[in-house]
Amino acid sequence: MNAKLKTLTLGLLLTALIPFSPAALAADPENSGTAATPTPALHEVVAAQAPAPAAAPAPAAAPAPETPLHEVGAGSPAANPGEKTRHHHGGDSDDRVAVFGATYVGPNETVEGSAVAVMGPVTVDGVVHQDAVAVMGANTINGTVHGNAVAVLGDLTLGPKARVDGNAVCVGGRLIKDPSAVVDGETVEQMSGLSLFHHKTASSWWEHGLSKGRPFAIGPNLHLFWIANLIIVALYLALALLFPGGIRKCADTLEHRPGIVFLTGILAILGMPVLFIVLLATIVGIPVALVVLPLSVIACILFGKAALYSFVGRTIVGRERHPALALLVGVAIFIALCFIPILGLMIWALVTFLGFACALTALFTSTKPAAPAGTPPAGATPTVAAPPAGTPPASVAQLAAVPAAVVSSPVGAAPTAAEPPPAQPVSPGVPPAAVPAAPPIAAAAVAPAPLSAPPVNEAGFAKAGFWIRMAALAIDVILIAIIFHVAFLFLPAIAAYGAVLWRYKGATIGGIVFGLKVVRADGRPMDWVTAAVRALACFLSLIVIGLGFLWIAFDPEKRGWHDKIAGTVVVRLPKGLSLV
Repeated sequence: MNAKLKTLTLGLLLTALIPFSPAALAADPENSGTAATPTPALHEVVAAQAPAPAAAPAPAAAPAPETPLHEVGAGSPAANPGEKTRHHHGGDSDDRVAVFGATYVGPNETVEGSAVAVMGPVTVDGVVHQDAVAVMGANTINGTVHGNAVAVLGDLTLGPKARVDGNAVCVGGRLIKDPSAVVDGETVEQMSGLSLFHHKTASSWWEHGLSKGRPFAIGPNLHLFWIANLIIVALYLALALLFPGGIRKCADTLEHRPGIVFLTGILAILGMPVLFIVLLATIVGIPVALVVLPLSVIACILFGKAALYSFVGRTIVGRERHPALALLVGVAIFIALCFIPILGLMIWALVTFLGFACALTALFTSTKPAAPAGTPPAGATPTVAAPPAGTPPASVAQLAAVPAAVVSSPVGAAPTAAEPPPAQPVSPGVPPAAVPAAPPIAAAAVAPAPLSAPPVNEAGFAKAGFWIRMAALAIDVILIAIIFHVAFLFLPAIAAYGAVLWRYKGATIGGIVFGLKVVRADGRPMDWVTAAVRALACFLSLIVIGLGFLWIAFDPEKRGWHDKIAGTVVVRLPKGLSLV
């Protein structure tokens, strides 16, 4: 009896310790490798001796809910072969990107990030863990892309070994898919009609044209490019045939008012964004901002460029020729110049800017050139000075009959003797002595009144050369740089400095040192418009690799681009004349 009681007590004690037995420890991943061989044997013995309490191990199954957490923590592709694995790497070093070039992923290569090409093709024969994107280029997939495959303005080709886990998207091109290719996401093809702008055309244009600094190019796959340009030339020709008067007016505006044209273009470019925002803010003007304003700018550019080509062409074929003929000559010259590297691209940009400014200026200004200073208005009757008070009527009549050669004698010259007045007519039957003789004309009445000396036309002075002008410019630059240390203030400061001094003194400090003066080529006084246009045009002469200033050394009149635009010339004053 005591032996059975002892056995029962030992069984109850072991039952209480079962949760800590090796069977329970085996369910714990942290202790799954622990071995305790004696305990299972003892447990089996107790369970055999005490069958009633043996049902108590049921609580040992309590850790079972931890099993899914354990599987998630230790899961691997090997444990779940049917599950797709996606790798995401956010570092920039994981991507393979090419701008104006090709991106290639070989058969044995793996790109942890994305494969991207702008203005170039993408070819994937290996593995790309994120996206494969081509903008204005072809995208050819014959490997594995775990993200999306995208082509914008280019073809998307999926080969027989292609596998895309995401979407296959093609915008503005063709989607070519092999039957063996696998796309787990959606296949999207939008605006395939834009394939006219094929990626090969864009890539070839960049390779043979833009990359070398010229807007036009000759090479493979450029037939669509030249067809588009021929259509534009035909549009220019149609404008010249339909609106010859408008083309002439626009060209005359550029010829007679180049400074106003340049200033109008600068102001229009600066004010266009402001006008666009104001129109959007008014809500009612949204259609005008999004539709009317862009179309108006395009129309001004097209019409202005047609007039500019006609202006260049008529200098060769003559002003009396039809604008359409002059336009064709100007277009031929322009295309030839645009094949010059770097300079061609600058000429193209300059022609576009001047065309827009020229058309805009012609809408609001007159093309009649201003009359020189001192010229009476057309149709005005010249006035005759009144004779001195007390002059007899007969003397007035004889003064009116004095030959013009006597009256128009130069200032300071001795008056020439007037020819005797014609004989007085004698009536029949009246003796000659009865005809009263006219009194002699007083010398004071015949001699012209003293006149003031005419103003000197300073534009006729000797022109300043390249080196002396550059020395004066260097003094001005050093002076402004000392006063304005901040870089972004230097350009507006030197422009304002030049415009103000040209307006009031005709010369900057550097010009005063070397005796140089900026005058208008037509001899009229310097005004604010001319000074401001010249200051702004100096930037144009500078940004085109300084070619506008170098032009001074080769121009017969020693005028730079800014002088030609503003209608000015820089002269050297004779000794004895001071600018201070």
